Amino acid sequence: MPVDSPMTDLLPEAFRVASASSPPLRALVAAADDMLRPVRESLDGLDTVVAPYRVRDDLVAYLSRWVDLDWLTLPAADSTAALARGVPVARQRDLIAAAADLSATRGTRAGMLRFLRLALGADGFEIESESGLFHLRVVVPVEAADRIDLVRRIVAAIKPAHLTHEVVVAGSGATT
Repeated sequence: MPVDSPMTDLLPEAFRVASASSPPLRALVAAADDMLRPVRESLDGLDTVVAPYRVRDDLVAYLSRWVDLDWLTLPAADSTAALARGVPVARQRDLIAAAADLSATRGTRAGMLRFLRLALGADGFEIESESGLFHLRVVVPVEAADRIDLVRRIVAAIKPAHLTHEVVVAGSGATT
């Protein structure tokens, strides 16, 4: 009787037939199967590495590099504030899942609003601009005011390069 192993299917037919009556061959196939089991399990789960909602938390930052969002996972070069460390893992997953669309709409009002909403998990952002001034004013809702450093990083990174910008908290009128 042949060895019941995934490795048996990979053997040439002569070896499959011989394994029915050869204990040494069955033992060899079983040993090869045991050695390759971790590799097969890793390859069987490979799709989870590229699925933003299924990948392990410790690989989300790695996956964010594939879609050019790794600048959100690292601390800002000019900031030591804990809030400037980046986007939480759950928010990064949302951004990674939407990365293609965000890239296609980068530099647009709709793209920036969606990016901010996904990254901070808050609605109510507004972008104000006047024709011909080449300046954006991003109004941050009060519930996201504690993450103003992160908002500044995002706006500076995804706005069109030829525009200046300011970030203000709704109702405060103060520029940050």
